[in-house]
Amino acid sequence: MNILNNNYINILDLPDEMLRTIFNKLYMVDVFYSLVDVNQRFDRLALDSFYIQHLDFVVEPLVKRHSSSSVDEQVLEQICSKILPRIHHKINKLTVEPLSMERVLRTAHYPQLHSLSLVNFQAETLLQHLTGLFVNFILFYKPLIFLHLR
Repeated sequence: MNILNNNYINILDLPDEMLRTIFNKLYMVDVFYSLVDVNQRFDRLALDSFYIQHLDFVVEPLVKRHSSSSVDEQVLEQICSKILPRIHHKINKLTVEPLSMERVLRTAHYPQLHSLSLVNFQAETLLQHLTGLFVNFILFYKPLIFLHLR
């Protein structure tokens, strides 16, 4: 890192600790979509076991891009097809909304999963999932999985 000879600082000049702090301030889906597969260093930081043990697919209301969906379908597809298969065994907790739940849960087996948080579910939607995919998911994993509804 030769900052003294340059009039600017490149993001790659920052130490890992600062990059981790920046990553923690960003929406996880954006980090995955934008920074994974850029270079080995970003992969190492973005896919670090500590960072990815809780995957949150919920966009907070202030940052919602679209009123009808949480995660853009193309972004979700790329994350589910290219990133989740690489990290599924490191995930301890998942937080999902109705529009991302089915795709995320069908993508991989999560052997370390112990908590599933469901956010913004309407009663009818939740009932549909409980009688279909969701019951299969819970039975396939662990009967003592913690379920959080927000």
